[in-house]
Amino acid sequence: MNLNQKVEQLTTEGYEFKFGKYLSDGFDYFKAQAGLFIGFFVLSIVMIIAGSFIPVIGSIASQILSVTFFVGYFIVCNKIKLGSTVSFDDFFKGFSSIGQIAIIQLIIFGFTLLIFSPLLIFGFTVFFSGLFGSIKSGEFNEPQTPQELLQLFDVDGLIPLFIITVILLMFMQTIYTFAAANTHFFKEGAWQSMEASRKVIQKKFFHFFALFIVVSLINLLGVMFLLVGIIVTVPLSYAIFYAAFDDIMQPNGTHLNENEENFEIRSN
Repeated sequence: MNLNQKVEQLTTEGYEFKFGKYLSDGFDYFKAQAGLFIGFFVLSIVMIIAGSFIPVIGSIASQILSVTFFVGYFIVCNKIKLGSTVSFDDFFKGFSSIGQIAIIQLIIFGFTLLIFSPLLIFGFTVFFSGLFGSIKSGEFNEPQTPQELLQLFDVDGLIPLFIITVILLMFMQTIYTFAAANTHFFKEGAWQSMEASRKVIQKKFFHFFALFIVVSLINLLGVMFLLVGIIVTVPLSYAIFYAAFDDIMQPNGTHLNENEENFEIRSN
């Protein structure tokens, strides 16, 4: 079954979102190769940080690297699911799809700029109008406390606009969760993979959003443990998202028995 057929089936017939199963299976995936997951996470963070220092395109390059590594986690989880032997090199196999992944990230970057543009335009308008107005009236030249200085700018309108911007960004991040994985596992183009992710996830958007919240809380716990905990919680998060992707999109074209609640981890 190709990606178009899969999306048609899922959007027409619907699907069950197995919240608890994804958390449980994600933990089992991570536990099966915990050492490799942790080792690769540490290495990937170093590479992403190094990529961010590339002149001009550093931030975009690091984001493309980050998503490519995200797909790498999915590849490893998929091999664990199939009972195949896993090696450290498998984490880098997402680079075989880096061209389409890069296009996806550039499109998402463009959407992000569009979402941010009203906030930026309004913010600069408020800033410069307040600045020029205060200079003209002479208020800006007088000693100001931080509270008094803030009152020179009409920031009330920024608050609801900021909230709307954050909501739109969270919506975009959620609906395109499967985009990069789709382009790798189904060998489809960037836009088709993004649309497939959007259509499928919108069907159960609030379920996916709740999963995002839970995963974020898990990572918050990792941060609270002097940041050391994230070397466990971040790879675990990716494994949880793979569990959802595998159950819903079924990239291997196999259908598990409906009564089978968990996969079997087989030793390599």
